[in-house]
Amino acid sequence: MLSQLVKEQAGLCAYTLKQIVHRDGKWQAHIEHILPRSQHDADSSVSWTNLLACVPQPGGACEYGAVRKSAYDPAQNPFVSPTMRGLAVHFRFRENGEIEGLTPEAVDTSAPGVLNLNHIALVNDRGAKILSALGRRPSAAAARRRAEELRKPDRSGNMEPYCEAVAQVLEVYAIRLERKAARIGGAKRR
Repeated sequence: MLSQLVKEQAGLCAYTLKQIVHRDGKWQAHIEHILPRSQHDADSSVSWTNLLACVPQPGGACEYGAVRKSAYDPAQNPFVSPTMRGLAVHFRFRENGEIEGLTPEAVDTSAPGVLNLNHIALVNDRGAKILSALGRRPSAAAARRRAEELRKPDRSGNMEPYCEAVAQVLEVYAIRLERKAARIGGAKRR
């Protein structure tokens, strides 16, 4: 079942977008219940639509993501589920790797007491991926192409870690370059 979830999620943790690694014949992840089993009946808590693959592996220690969420109940509290469409309207990623909640539910979801998505380890990992993408100083068109590529699985069905964070930042970067070019072009015509 875990293998199916990992495949369905393109090899990424549903909450953190970290890559789920397959090592020594097993996935370094566990099955997460969006609605906690401790607070919901078996029919709803073990439904396929309630299951996600998340890091770390069973029994692993972690200060963010599913381990942090624990028994937090999205049925009773504000929460942005990774199974929702249009997640980009709820979160904005910054160049330094931080995530910002744009809706009240997203603010609660990313908070230290729920998923702790601004944990220093996640911020540093996301920031490094973003810095690598921007470090090449792509043109606006190249940044937009790369952002589009990041939102599609590769040939093996996997996506790059933190793909949405990098894609969002590349799009903002492209907009800045395009606006700068328009200002310079407008000034030259005068």
